[in-house]
Amino acid sequence: MLKILSLLTSIILFFAANGVQAKTIEKKRSLYQNVYVVEEHGMRCLRFRKKNKNDLSQSCIFLDTPEKLVFTYYKQAMGVTYFLDNPKNILIVGLGGGILANTYAEVYPQAHITSVEIDEVVAEMAKKHFGYDDSAANKETHVRDGRVFVKRAIKKGLKYDLILLDAFNSDYIPEHMMTKEYLEEVKQLVTDDGIIMANTFSSSKLFDHESATYHSVFGEMYQIMLHEGKTNRVIIVNKNGLPEKKDLLPKVNQMKGELNYYGVDAFALYDAMSKDVNWNTKAKILTDQFSPANLLKD
Repeated sequence: MLKILSLLTSIILFFAANGVQAKTIEKKRSLYQNVYVVEEHGMRCLRFRKKNKNDLSQSCIFLDTPEKLVFTYYKQAMGVTYFLDNPKNILIVGLGGGILANTYAEVYPQAHITSVEIDEVVAEMAKKHFGYDDSAANKETHVRDGRVFVKRAIKKGLKYDLILLDAFNSDYIPEHMMTKEYLEEVKQLVTDDGIIMANTFSSSKLFDHESATYHSVFGEMYQIMLHEGKTNRVIIVNKNGLPEKKDLLPKVNQMKGELNYYGVDAFALYDAMSKDVNWNTKAKILTDQFSPANLLKD
């Protein structure tokens, strides 16, 4: 997928052109795709592959400095720390290698973190190769379709202070997890003061439709794009209106030291945040009846 930084992509292409081969650590076929772990260029990566498709890196860590975040979207996702002080319950839909689950567990050690992952093999690889450990009392993992989990959580009356939407397959976000109906369901799970954050793309034909869909459900939203026009963006929304950007500065200053530990420039992240409406407001909203995500993802 397009999750790799532009610079990182250039480095990988350089080494590939010069015959450097990735070392495959483990490979396993799941119900959904081939899942495998490789090491190259000082990184360990979780990748997905479908027939006749290119390898798609879903999660990566640096072998020598695993605390440093590799992908741009990992760093953008740390922007949620500007909005939350001490979340008690966190829901992550889409575990991948468990990188953000691990990081949030360090930043918010008192939080209970629930991770949902449809692919049992992916959850297995996260535990085996990326340090994801759900044996502690404050972590739990559900191998289940994310939307099914959300529907059941609503019936149970569960609430979360932070919800991260990060479910990706080997193409893009599953179609049934991009629609207005799904976002309205997720909205029911967040607390009144809570935050919903979504990892999406900023460079596809879906950009306008996704943006219009989020706006239709939540109203104003922050977008975080560290590299304008490149790859990923993170969307931040809530139920009751977001603070003005200037009001976040005290928290930015508070978090700068901790974020630096993870390789995140707190002020660059702040500068990359915007409430600007930069999409076609007439774009059709994605619904359960109209969600041609896989046709528009490129």
